[in-house]
Amino acid sequence: MEALVYTRDDKEYEKIKDLLEAGSDLAEVYRDPLNGHNYFSHEYDVVVVALNGAQGMELVLEYSRRFEDTRIIWITDDQYFAKTAIRRHIYDFIERPYDDERLNGSVLEAIRQCPNKHVWKHSAVGRDKL
Repeated sequence: MEALVYTRDDKEYEKIKDLLEAGSDLAEVYRDPLNGHNYFSHEYDVVVVALNGAQGMELVLEYSRRFEDTRIIWITDDQYFAKTAIRRHIYDFIERPYDDERLNGSVLEAIRQCPNKHVWKHSAVGRDKL
């Protein structure tokens, strides 16, 4: 599984990364450096956007437009963006402050529903033989 996380908070990144790695047999988790060059070059299985305001909304909208199979989890402190998330069929919308169990459940369910899940299991078996 390939996942991408957008956040400015190092602790939040580590928490999300740990959840993603724990939920998948084979996980590669990347963090966007937030330097203005976004990772739209290929489709990730899960993208977690933990950014507030217009920057978070723009990333969510662009990912949902380009990659319809990507499971997008959007974490923000603005409840009014929930309507945008619903209209764009975002996998999940989590309002800050959030409960860790809520985030954990969302991440695990997103991983479970990824269309490429069978590929991860096959890759994990092959990796064990190396």
